[in-house]
Amino acid sequence: MSFAVPRKSALEQWFYEPEEEPVTFDDILLYLGNLYKSIFPTTFFIPLDLDFTNIFQLGEFGLYQRFLFIMLMLFCFFLTFVYFTQLFLIVVPVEFWCEMPIVEGFTSEEIRDYMVPSSYLVAYEGHDLAYSRCWIYDVPVKIAMEAKEPDPNWPMKKCHEWHFKTSPFDVPYISVAAEFGWVCDDAYKVTLAQSIFFSGSILGGLIFGWLGDKYGRIPAVVVSNLLGFIGGLSTIYIHTFWQFCLCRFIVGVSFDSTFVFAYILVLEYVGPGWRTFVAHVSFGLFYTFGAICMPWMAYFIADWRTFALVTTVPLVSVLIAPLFIPESVRWLIGMKKMRRALKIISLIEKINRNKIPEDVFEEFQEECEKDIAMMAEDEMYTLLDLFRTRRLRRITILLTTVWGIIQMCYDGHIRCLDALGLDVFSTFTIASITEFPAEMLVVSTLDTFGRRWTLFTAVTVSALFSTFAALVPTVGLAFASFAICSRLFINVASNIALQYAAELLPTVVRGEGVAFIHVMGYVTSIFSPYIAFSSKITYNMPMIILAISCYLGGTMCLFLPETLMEQLPQSLVDGELFGIDQIFWESPLTRKKPLEPIGHHLHAKRPTRRPDLLRSSMVSGYRGMERRHTRIQEKVSEVRLTQQNHISTD
Repeated sequence: MSFAVPRKSALEQWFYEPEEEPVTFDDILLYLGNLYKSIFPTTFFIPLDLDFTNIFQLGEFGLYQRFLFIMLMLFCFFLTFVYFTQLFLIVVPVEFWCEMPIVEGFTSEEIRDYMVPSSYLVAYEGHDLAYSRCWIYDVPVKIAMEAKEPDPNWPMKKCHEWHFKTSPFDVPYISVAAEFGWVCDDAYKVTLAQSIFFSGSILGGLIFGWLGDKYGRIPAVVVSNLLGFIGGLSTIYIHTFWQFCLCRFIVGVSFDSTFVFAYILVLEYVGPGWRTFVAHVSFGLFYTFGAICMPWMAYFIADWRTFALVTTVPLVSVLIAPLFIPESVRWLIGMKKMRRALKIISLIEKINRNKIPEDVFEEFQEECEKDIAMMAEDEMYTLLDLFRTRRLRRITILLTTVWGIIQMCYDGHIRCLDALGLDVFSTFTIASITEFPAEMLVVSTLDTFGRRWTLFTAVTVSALFSTFAALVPTVGLAFASFAICSRLFINVASNIALQYAAELLPTVVRGEGVAFIHVMGYVTSIFSPYIAFSSKITYNMPMIILAISCYLGGTMCLFLPETLMEQLPQSLVDGELFGIDQIFWESPLTRKKPLEPIGHHLHAKRPTRRPDLLRSSMVSGYRGMERRHTRIQEKVSEVRLTQQNHISTD
């Protein structure tokens, strides 16, 4: 007679039956890496191959591509609406003081002179104004008005309501921060709301990355802009601080995704010969123009609710985007939706009046399938492979830190504009103009001086101008001029840094690596509003923090290898050995290497999601010299032995 033995559940087996082999550190790394892959969609950051050269018999920049280029201007404006609107929702007039009883025959300023103490009598408030913004004498108005001048010995108290002096030469409207009294002891609320916005950006990168991978680029464009519309429209109806934070968090979730997917789609349909032009002009010119328009929209509308409405409603026009912007042909082929891909190509053929031979399209389809297979092979690698070997781990940490510092300083300069001592609207306009020359500086210098020295110079010069600003004895024209020059060079650094990361990381983990570094930029941007808030301590404290951060970031740049005139790394071994034969003071100007361009460089096929990376210098790989140093050969053996040991333990 036999009896059936009940099977133990998985939980019972795990609890009662010990593992035959102990869990190793490598097992933990593998688990974390797979978990990271499930969270961070890599094709959102590294889209499929954009280099479909044969298909450009359709026309590299024909009538259809020009139409898409014009459409891209709309999304550049959407990006500025999402990014900069909050700055002008929370700006507060420079002059404000405690609300006081009305006395017949006296103006508010005259009553203030009697009832408000001098700012020099109040600690930690600053002395940019002669009177206090947050304190009032605790005496009856009648007694104060009968005195010839206020008595410094009178008792004082904090106030909870304020009178804001609007002016066409300062801020001509009552903002949300002024309406709800987010000043004095509650000034931190403005800073917190801005940080919450960037917290939403981190979540948005994950959500829309997955959405773009699963359902396509067009749905991601539409949903992200609609989410920004919902968050922006809800802002108009807020009654509490936490309602405002929730609305800005929702807008933050849509930030970046409102533009990036459309940007990638347009670049996919532009030929290689025009891709640099589109990348620079669209982001450098349209984005700059949008940023310049923002402060004057707020200035002339002069009502924060109306301004929020005007900058929000246009986002809903994204509903017509599917009628004009096609889905990614690469994505469609990758999802086996050949019929839709053929319809899009036929449409472009018709508009551009070009015909693609059948054999060319078949070759294009084969290239797509090879790319998909190649990316599937890359799935065996994870982000944590970047941390297994010493040199590659150091490069990854340096890249992450440098990018985080640059992003924090870039946004920090934007947040500090209202603390420069000049009209915030004019200052913002002048500072925004620096975006375009920054783009031009990158184009003109990057392929001559290389990434390493150009990035070091940009970050260090930005630090120097921040230092000069910090040394100016008071806010004003000189202080603002140095701060704007500092922003110009941090713009240059921002345009270089993420491209540099994409070139340094090995191809097999480039997607995860750039995604991780990009998200870390969002994380550090959370601290930028607090840098601006430090001006409450002393007027030059933000510039001091920005200068120290940039000096640190610039120094770190020098410990990264140069990528110009180098064959970029594809495997982990390549990444570990990359630049090991370079000398610290070496630069492309002094290096003697033959410039033999790689005809089909793998990295050129995989531009990243950020506009900063799609430069004329994207194809930066060149055939290096055949001779390698003896030290490299020894390192190769060492790395391969490490990998073999790792495989055997698995």
